[in-house]
Amino acid sequence: MSTESIENQTQKETDMTPSQVQRRQQAVARYLDGDKIEDICEQMGCSKSWLYKWKNRYQADDPSWHQERSRRPARQTTQTSAIVEQAIRVTRQRLEQRGLTAGAAAIQAALRQQGIEPVPSAPTIYRILRRATIDHSLNR
Repeated sequence: MSTESIENQTQKETDMTPSQVQRRQQAVARYLDGDKIEDICEQMGCSKSWLYKWKNRYQADDPSWHQERSRRPARQTTQTSAIVEQAIRVTRQRLEQRGLTAGAAAIQAALRQQGIEPVPSAPTIYRILRRATIDHSLNR
């Protein structure tokens, strides 16, 4: 977990009011005491999905079960590797030096010929070139 995401999570926890924590704890306690879910939701003014969420997260041995969790994915599994990004930039420069078309489709074909795997899509190549602030025209 990055320092930024830890700071964001800590900020969320401090933004949470004691009444929110008490409300979650009270709802789960009532459920554990045998109250009907419909009755708890009606009396507390909450949805069933909200109650089920906290009921499912409840763990007696974890004192922080009632804290919000980040919805952000732990990692971006589809992020293009630095090696492939570098190959895209180098391939574009080589194509331009030869006076050839250096758009995303041409770069994609050249990467295939070089045996680069996986070959990114044309829109991904375009975005990588844009991020690298290379002035180019895209032939779609």
